[in-house]
Amino acid sequence: MRALKILLTLLFFSAILLLDSCDGLFQEEITADGKLTFWSNFDGPPIDIYIDNVMYGTITQYYKTSPGCEADGSVTVTLIPGTYNFFAVEKPNDGSTPRSWDGTKTVEAYQCTLIGLSPEKKGLKGAGFIDTFCLL
Repeated sequence: MRALKILLTLLFFSAILLLDSCDGLFQEEITADGKLTFWSNFDGPPIDIYIDNVMYGTITQYYKTSPGCEADGSVTVTLIPGTYNFFAVEKPNDGSTPRSWDGTKTVEAYQCTLIGLSPEKKGLKGAGFIDTFCLL
């Protein structure tokens, strides 16, 4: 009988410790990432992609129509949801003036935003954009 009381006491305190250690477990916010994929629709020099002043890669291939998320030769970046500034600039090897693009994009959870870089001007500054949204 004494052994049973000791066992029950140990089980009781173990349960309290277990519940206490799980206290913060359910308070953490779970966030899902989203993606930005940069691509171009013209045959030109490679294009470097910067997000919040960090270079993430270089576009090395062009597509006539919007490719899928993470297409070969594009630049795909996985980010936590939020708003980001981006800058893209060509790397011409013939001494010509490089085209550049800049803007702001919001990353949504479970979504891939495809940002197409176009040589045609659409708006007051820089070259144009083609946006497409896909669910992950």
